[in-house]
Amino acid sequence: MNYSIGKYKVVHLIPYDGVGGVETAARSMSDACHEEIQFQVNHIFKNINQKKDLWWTFNPLSLITAAWRCSRKDVDLLIVSLWRSAIVGWLAKQIRPNIKLVAFLHCSEDKHSFDKFATRLVVSTATEIWADSQATIKLRVPGLSANKSRVISFVTRRFEYSPQRKVEPSFIFWGRVTPQKAVGRAIRLFAAIHKNCPAARFWIIGPDGGDLDSLHALCDSLSLHDAVVYLGTKTQDEITGLACQASFYLQTSVYEGMAMSVVESMQMGLVPVVTAVGEIGAYCRDGYNAVLVKSDEQAIEDIEQLLNSDDRYQTLRANAIATWKDFPLYRDSMLSACEELFRHHE
Repeated sequence: MNYSIGKYKVVHLIPYDGVGGVETAARSMSDACHEEIQFQVNHIFKNINQKKDLWWTFNPLSLITAAWRCSRKDVDLLIVSLWRSAIVGWLAKQIRPNIKLVAFLHCSEDKHSFDKFATRLVVSTATEIWADSQATIKLRVPGLSANKSRVISFVTRRFEYSPQRKVEPSFIFWGRVTPQKAVGRAIRLFAAIHKNCPAARFWIIGPDGGDLDSLHALCDSLSLHDAVVYLGTKTQDEITGLACQASFYLQTSVYEGMAMSVVESMQMGLVPVVTAVGEIGAYCRDGYNAVLVKSDEQAIEDIEQLLNSDDRYQTLRANAIATWKDFPLYRDSMLSACEELFRHHE
């Protein structure tokens, strides 16, 4: 996909087009334009639409073919995201040593041994390391020199915040339903709120990443199936429409990078109830623009206090909205980073 025509050709390589933060950010480059840069988003694998298709993504021949394609002489800069692309980036660098290579990191922890191996491999040969947050750089590549790293803004678009309305016990989450997101903990926290507020509702949006069956069983055991509603995958516009009906964004992740969904929810006017993992603790301030889940008991008490004080809730809501008012967009941050890399490494 050619998004603009310029002097330098930049390819951002991701494994396949999915619903996660990396893929959402990549799609936001569709209207990017720069007089010096021709920017493309490429995928190693095509037509990966269902979980059963994922076995194709372990085909080493596809990685080698992608590396050969990305090492062509007309590619000036190759940006690689996620572990499969990291392997491709390293291979492309072996084929064509003078290609500029960026390792783009999106989470503060390695997800598994493949991720750990591939990340260390590509970092060892990369021209620069980019990340979604300072927390990701600090925890994934400790000791990296400042002149080799850069944080890319993960504000992918401007969201209009919903009209102000009285606080209600309505909660929402969107993202992959995986162990990383610890949705079970969020459900248990919500159950305590529901016990005192029978009208409380919790909408869960996103594809099943392996946790859905256990979450259904948990809701059964807590008699929550009428209160906790799993809505599956939704478009961004559908998520925005549902978010307008909620007061709180509830996410109790075990680890994160920038956490795009939290950023989006704050722009929409929700008060986030979140664990301070990854970069979340840098922009979510407990009692100012968020409720930080240090312990479930304290978080439950803090939420109940907000439910009983609309003025206090509205103050946190206004602060959440203001947090992202002047942040640069992802596409502008990406193009600026590319421009500076070419200037510094000519």
